[in-house]
Amino acid sequence: MYSDDNTTNNNIRSKGASKDSVLKCKSDDIGWEYGKLIDPSNFDKVKCNLCSKEFSGGLFRLKQHIAQIAGNVSKCPKSTSEDQVRCKQALDDARTKKKIKNQVDHEIRTEVDLVGIEEEEVEGLGLRKRPHFLGPMDRIASKLNPEASMSASKSLRQQHINDVLFNDRTHSVHRYVARWVYKAGIPFNAIQNHSFTAMMEAVGQFG
Repeated sequence: MYSDDNTTNNNIRSKGASKDSVLKCKSDDIGWEYGKLIDPSNFDKVKCNLCSKEFSGGLFRLKQHIAQIAGNVSKCPKSTSEDQVRCKQALDDARTKKKIKNQVDHEIRTEVDLVGIEEEEVEGLGLRKRPHFLGPMDRIASKLNPEASMSASKSLRQQHINDVLFNDRTHSVHRYVARWVYKAGIPFNAIQNHSFTAMMEAVGQFG
């Protein structure tokens, strides 16, 4: 009888631990030490483990709550000084990482140059303003979907200078795409997927 009661209690604890793990994501974010999801399918709604307050805003708001940072969420009345320091440091670190990432992204974007200078000289054809009929992303999107744009591409490349510039920029775009595919560890045949073509078309149309 005692053995049966023991087994029942162990099962209850096991189910409770299992449910609690569902309400916490597999992440090393310090926020999960102080709260959990109210609903496993909604990452925006969280509950504080210390004061049981529920609110929106995810772990970011939870850490502000624990750190007692006023403005966007109420202060946790049960967080210790150590808790406050840990969460404030986590928020500061995240802000620094985001700033660095934005700076790196900006530097990467400035490295991309498909057009070059405003005026381009093609040997044997003289100096001429670059064409303005399509942006470079529109060109590569069309290039990747020949069935939908073959006739349009031919009509846009009637002049030899346009053809030369178009091919040069297309080659540059291909290099950037290939570099990204290689560094991201993505199989090269992934670019043959229809969804990739659709994505490039959407980017091209957006500009």
